[in-house]
Amino acid sequence: MTGVDIEDNGFFFGCYRDDEMGETHPLFDMLSTVNSLCGTKTTKIHLTPMSKGDLNEMVSATLNLLPRITRPLADMLHHRTKGSPLFVKQVMMDLHKQRLLYPSLSRRRWVWEFDKILEMKIPENVAAFITKSFDRLPSEVLSALVVLSCFGASADISLIEVLEREIQQPLIAPLDVAVAHSVLGKRNGEFYFMHDKLQEAAYS
Repeated sequence: MTGVDIEDNGFFFGCYRDDEMGETHPLFDMLSTVNSLCGTKTTKIHLTPMSKGDLNEMVSATLNLLPRITRPLADMLHHRTKGSPLFVKQVMMDLHKQRLLYPSLSRRRWVWEFDKILEMKIPENVAAFITKSFDRLPSEVLSALVVLSCFGASADISLIEVLEREIQQPLIAPLDVAVAHSVLGKRNGEFYFMHDKLQEAAYS
């Protein structure tokens, strides 16, 4: 920002879901006001599901394998997830937990059980998949996630520690388990949900 007057310059980046916000939402009033009064240019970028090629690049980079090797797996994941990045990530983590996707010492690369994956029953959408995966977590972890979800997307660890003492219920240790299961992240003194769909599943 050196040499730039921050009172006259700025950059705002936000995201929202089309199906969750109608034209009467305050956000659209704000954008209209900014455009008309300030003459500020706003750009909308509509995100679509990943194409087969994009998804294959993601799988290839994740497994550190050539795209031609990962293409059959990526095509199958695209068919099952409709190209949703979160859905793909959740399914791949689940495949790893079930030893259907694993590193092979003899072959010195990641391998997968293609036929067994084909036979897997995978829910039709990411919300149903997350709900199903939550059922595998220990009850104390689920209980701690419910508490955390009441604070929104994240909460300070210091606040959780105080709450743990007040309600006399283990929270920190169970939430650390949720971090190990990639449901939560932990940084800068706070726990946070890795995706808002995970927070929604815990809250419901």
